[in-house]
Parts: sequence; structure tokens; C-alpha cells
Amino acid sequence: MEIDFLNRNDFSVDWATLLFVVTFAAIVITRNAFPNRFEDFTKLAFSNKYLSTYRDTNNMKSTFNISMFFVQMVSISLFIHYIISLANFSELNSFRSYVRILSVLLFFVLVKYFIEKIIALCFDMEDFAEQYNLVKVTYRSYLGLLLFPIICILFYNNIQFDYFLWIVLGLFLLSNAILFFLLLKNYQKLFTKFIFYFILYLCTFEIAPYFILYHWFVVSKT
Repeated sequence: MEIDFLNRNDFSVDWATLLFVVTFAAIVITRNAFPNRFEDFTKLAFSNKYLSTYRDTNNMKSTFNISMFFVQMVSISLFIHYIISLANFSELNSFRSYVRILSVLLFFVLVKYFIEKIIALCFDMEDFAEQYNLVKVTYRSYLGLLLFPIICILFYNNIQFDYFLWIVLGLFLLSNAILFFLLLKNYQKLFTKFIFYFILYLCTFEIAPYFILYHWFVVSKT
């Protein structure tokens, strides 16, 4: 009598499935609650109508932006979790690792936002900072919305490809670069008016933090 012992497969992403369902529900509810706005938002890469219509900085705290910000945080945090799992720094099915990533991301974004507010107040450029943050959050929420179905597909497929990590990272960075170019193109008059402060702001808050994170995660780990 022979007994064969089989390894038990304990891989489970039920927590991710629940998170995908909640996020998708948030998108559907937002779509039904703001049909015209959502339609203009989905055309952000091809039309400037959305930013022209909802340019008031009070929209920063609107229900629509809060919902899209939630989608953005979920998409980007899951994307980072997926990339880190491909690099063998964590397990894809680890909910604890994902919570840590989401917490760090939220902390990073919120602290960065409040520091920007303080700097803008010191330099008497609150209007510029509010307008820039509104546009930046809008474009990144748009990127998060586009990223959501992609990460849903990637999360449930075991992809074995040596260069896949760099391809995914490259596409993500390219998308960010394109959206940033569109931001500069559509609001060049506003940036030209505060060119010195914008360069200082760009170097301090848009380049330095990511360089520090890269050095911490990549250089310090090697």
C-alpha cells in the first residue's frame, strides 16, 4: 500500500476579491450618481472638458473626487503589492503585506499634501497649490481607474516572464509621464506665472520623495 502526500495549496486571494468587488461597486455607484461628470471624466485623456467644468478647488472634497481617490488608492496599492510580489519581497496572497503597503501609501500621500499646504501658505501661493493639486489628483485618479481592470486581470494569472516586471513598470511610468505632459500642456499659463515656485515644488515634492523611496526599497536592499 502506497501513500502519496500532496502539498496543500493554501494560496488564497479572497481578500483581494472582496476588495475588487467593493471598488467596482464604488465605481458603479459613482457612475450612477454622477453620470455626466463620470462620462466627461472617462474622456480626460482626449478632452479638457472635465477640468474646464470642474475647476473650482471646492471640488477637491466632493463626493465624486473622494470616490475616485478611493479607487486610485486601491489600484495603485494593489499594483505596488503585485510588483513587490514579482520581485519576491512578499507573497501575493499576503493580506498583511498589502495593508502595510496601503497604509504607507496613504500616509505618504496625506503627509505630502499637508506639507505642500504649509509651503504654499508660507510662499503666499495657496490658489496655485490648490489648483495644481486638484488637477494632479484628477489625472492620477484617472490613471487609477484605467489601472483597475488591468490589475484585476494580472492578480489572478500566474505570469512567468523574466522581463514582465520591467514592462509593467515601464508602462506605468510612461502613463504617468503622458498624464503629466497633458497637465503641463493644458495649464502652462498657470505654471508660467509661478515658474520659480513650480520648479521648486516639482523638485521637492514630485521628484525627491520618489527618489528617496527608490533608494530605500532598491539600493538599500541590494
